[in-house]
Amino acid sequence: MPKSEQGAVRRALSRFALPAAALAVAALLVTFPIWSTPWESSRYATGILRDMLILAILALSLDLLVGSAGMPSLGHAAYFGAGAYAAAIAGQRLGNDDLLLGLGAAILVSALLALVIGTVAVRAAGIFFLMLTLAFAQMVFAIAFQAADITGGSNGLVVFLLVLLLAWRLRSSAYGRALVGLRENERRMRALGYDTTRLKLSAFVVAGAIAGVGGALQAYSIRFVSPNDVGVARSVEAFVSVLIGGVSTLLGPVVGAVVVLFIERVMPSYIAFSETVLGLVFIVFVLAARRGIVGLVRESYARVRA
Repeated sequence: MPKSEQGAVRRALSRFALPAAALAVAALLVTFPIWSTPWESSRYATGILRDMLILAILALSLDLLVGSAGMPSLGHAAYFGAGAYAAAIAGQRLGNDDLLLGLGAAILVSALLALVIGTVAVRAAGIFFLMLTLAFAQMVFAIAFQAADITGGSNGLVVFLLVLLLAWRLRSSAYGRALVGLRENERRMRALGYDTTRLKLSAFVVAGAIAGVGGALQAYSIRFVSPNDVGVARSVEAFVSVLIGGVSTLLGPVVGAVVVLFIERVMPSYIAFSETVLGLVFIVFVLAARRGIVGLVRESYARVRA
């Protein structure tokens, strides 16, 4: 077969390979509770997978800020926790356990909170932006901890897939490309006529709303919400997931969330210093592999093809 035809065949296969792989993974995820039933540890495995996907949603939302718009945030758990509280309170006060109601309340409250905080935070940059997001998150944590009188699960796997699809659509859209332009050169984007402050604020609100979806899913899954859901530890967990998996990649935050939860939840059964392992892994990727796991895989694949 001529080389030109071989190239055309490879391109056709690669074009269909990604959608086929995505459909296969989606089918495996959606049917996981069914085909994993014979396992002795099926309930535990399902819980681990659920928590991995919830953290992946939070990490995907954070990567919209970090990877696409270039706005690293250490307070992103505020919107995750706000979504969890909103879903729980809406269900309790309205006496309705419907997931769609909880998701709607979570998205609305998280988006409004992100709008309020973002209106102030996006006017700063660099370390000042980082510290502002952290300060606001601590304020939300304090409110959740002290307002005890206020703050006293359908198929989450499907929701994760919808969030993943939304993240892919945002990245491939003109809006996503504008965010990347903002990250690369904000001054040039202003010269091209973009209102960069409004663009950053919109990314802040969208990311906050998506994080709220993850919070709502957690509230429905474990039937428990606490101030820890808006704490710094949750934000750091998401940040580490993004960096380990690969910043500005669609699958990076998902892969990172799987690695982080595996180290935190599964590895302690085998070794006693799993938190140290997570710290070491994070240091290695920050110092030696800043493109993350997905970036390393891509580079290796490119070398093999070359």
